[in-house]
Amino acid sequence: MHRGEPSALDDNINNNDNNNDDVDHQSGGGIVVREHMLMFDKVLTPSDVGKLNRLVIPIQHAERYFPMIYSSNDKGFLLNFEDRNGKPWRFRYSFWNSSQIYVITKGWGTFVKEKKLHAGDIVSFHRGVGGSATGRVFINWRHQNLSVRGISMPISEASNYQQRTISTNFVHRLEKSIKLFKTESEFNKPDSDEEEETDSVKTTKESLDGLMSYLREMMVGYENEVVLALLNELEDLVASYVWPEDKVIIICEQLCNIRYNSNVEEEKALVGFDDEIETLLDQLTATSTKQFQIISITGLAGLGKTTLARTLYNHDLVKYMFDFRAWTCVSQVYQQKDLLLGILSSFMDDLTDDFYEMSEHQLGEKLYRKLKGRKYLVVLDDIWDCRVWNDIQMYLPDDKTGSRVLFTSRDIDVSLQIKSARPAHVLRLRTKVESWAIFEKKVFRMGICPGGLEIYGRMIIGKCEGFTLAIVIAAGLVKNNLSVTWWEQIANSLHSYMVSDPRQYIESLTLSYDHLPHHLRPCFLFLGAFHEEVPVTKLIWLWIAQGLIDDTGSRTLEDIAVDFLLDLIRRSLLMASRKKSDGQVKTCRIHDLLHDFCLRKAEEENFLLNNYRYEYDYMWHDTREATDNEIDVLLMTLMPKFFREYGIISSMLCFPLELEKSLQEGGSIQIDTYKFLKILDLESILISLFPLAVVHMVNLRYLAIKAHDGSLHASISNLMNLQMLIISSRKNIVLPKTIWSMLNLRHLYMKSGINLMEEPSFLQVTEKDGPSALASLQTLSQRPGGSWEDFNFGGD
Repeated sequence: MHRGEPSALDDNINNNDNNNDDVDHQSGGGIVVREHMLMFDKVLTPSDVGKLNRLVIPIQHAERYFPMIYSSNDKGFLLNFEDRNGKPWRFRYSFWNSSQIYVITKGWGTFVKEKKLHAGDIVSFHRGVGGSATGRVFINWRHQNLSVRGISMPISEASNYQQRTISTNFVHRLEKSIKLFKTESEFNKPDSDEEEETDSVKTTKESLDGLMSYLREMMVGYENEVVLALLNELEDLVASYVWPEDKVIIICEQLCNIRYNSNVEEEKALVGFDDEIETLLDQLTATSTKQFQIISITGLAGLGKTTLARTLYNHDLVKYMFDFRAWTCVSQVYQQKDLLLGILSSFMDDLTDDFYEMSEHQLGEKLYRKLKGRKYLVVLDDIWDCRVWNDIQMYLPDDKTGSRVLFTSRDIDVSLQIKSARPAHVLRLRTKVESWAIFEKKVFRMGICPGGLEIYGRMIIGKCEGFTLAIVIAAGLVKNNLSVTWWEQIANSLHSYMVSDPRQYIESLTLSYDHLPHHLRPCFLFLGAFHEEVPVTKLIWLWIAQGLIDDTGSRTLEDIAVDFLLDLIRRSLLMASRKKSDGQVKTCRIHDLLHDFCLRKAEEENFLLNNYRYEYDYMWHDTREATDNEIDVLLMTLMPKFFREYGIISSMLCFPLELEKSLQEGGSIQIDTYKFLKILDLESILISLFPLAVVHMVNLRYLAIKAHDGSLHASISNLMNLQMLIISSRKNIVLPKTIWSMLNLRHLYMKSGINLMEEPSFLQVTEKDGPSALASLQTLSQRPGGSWEDFNFGGD
């Protein structure tokens, strides 16, 4: 260790060209003017002014401005400072190897008390320049506004959750510190009879103190009342020498969950898949053969076939090796046209109306010409028989470019029935070790299970019998409640036979459903309407239109709906399929078994979902992967039991095939039949003109149409309850001036031919319109040819 002179810092203090010159005035025998150069400021954290009596010096400042420490074998050395009143202060400065932090200890607690420092206040370190100040070091302090002291920064609302970025480095550091603390605390428990701390006890305390420092750093900007209470509880444990290992781990986990809950990280249960990934990746990217090859992944439901295929599809080497990649979901009921459109949309930026009006053969020819001579990968997820392959194989050219087709299926016989297919790669059940590793990663951010919970966790995992989905569902049940009582209850509630047959998943799923908050249940059951991926924006709008999101007054309905979505994802009941570049969830999907459960439970709750095949039309083309272009429109009648408890009884989406045909053929509509309709989605069918009969459906909240002429009639303003209006048209869209009076309209989305047209008076807001014109509008979007961009209008 390098020891500096006790009177000042040594020559290792570096000059900083960017430092500012300060002037310090001191009284006593006259005014002495000293020039100071700022080295750095330190904002005090609660632990800096708490019971630990130490100040953590940020590593970048410690190694730049303070004397170098070459060894951590002794107790550091003393540094002398002067405050702005000329009073000398001596602090011990050392490096804590166990927690890898630089600290000022002895003397610091007295400084905090005398200067009445609090969290949020700032201490600054200066070096003297010129005259008698040369070689001297000064410490200054300033208090923050008392009105903000003790008031924490609230966690950001869901509306800007996507702007948050997360570094998993915090979790890795926490995990390392926790493991070090566990090891040391087992052997270094303090003796209550000892007056002096032993070196081993000090080492353990330093380890835990380093952990506290990491946590404080990680939670900056997230300090609500719950966070501060948890941090203070942990700090009290450190100061009192009471180090219950499980309690420390649980507090760290709770803080991690709060820190991460505002973001969605793609968590993949890929433990044990290393061999499969290596083998399949080699088959996909091998350059030893240019032959066209078909590769298959098969296995029981819930083993992770789609997760594995998606990992391969997104692998950097696969992206590099193939000119085109396409992913499409197939499932039991599919249309050849949807299949071809799904593949084309994967590598074409914009599918125009022309594509949707083409025949299957015309689409196939487009696909063939697009892929001709190129190296491509097509993934067909969840196929049930070889007819799928027979429907598209003639449109996939074999030009000896090394192209591949990868498909997943529950039926191993499918691969045997397809000629040229390689032997199927059959997924196995996870081993006990792998199952536990998956469970730990899903429940605990740091991957460390407290000992008191482990016995019940292993009981739960034993009943999952190696099925990945069962493990993930079980993890979702317990991750938000880390009490021993709850884990024991779940362990005793599950039965080992729950995974012997996919139908037996109902038991574990029912348990998950029964423990959902009431406000999430209808949102979850609503997912039964979507068998494949659904754009998050559309799902949220539909939830709002149906009245599943209550207005609290303090936040927008969209923000609340995003919270609901993230909650379902955290509970492993919904999967984030794709994300945008800024980290937002772009599309989501529900597992087949969960989808089946939704339909069963919806019927049981009188939340009926019939003819649920639902089309996400080309307005969502950049997020779609597989659609049902020929829709059997969604039919829902909503009178669930739990809605009666809250006095809400309504008819939901009532849209039989007869209505579709009538609109398409220009026939009349019996309005009385549909007067309770809230959601009307006509995007999947092309009609000639805006249907005037629709303006009499006064309960509509959500209306989406696709027409040759999408111009709206002035009577559109009759729909005073309308919240979402989506219009698709080849021609220019004419908006009537009456649209200004639609006070509940929240989102207006238009896709027109060339540009947005309006009546001459459209943009003239009169006194009659007043400030309430389109008062609720949050989004106005027109694409692609027009000049309109997305706008926020201030919302509710």
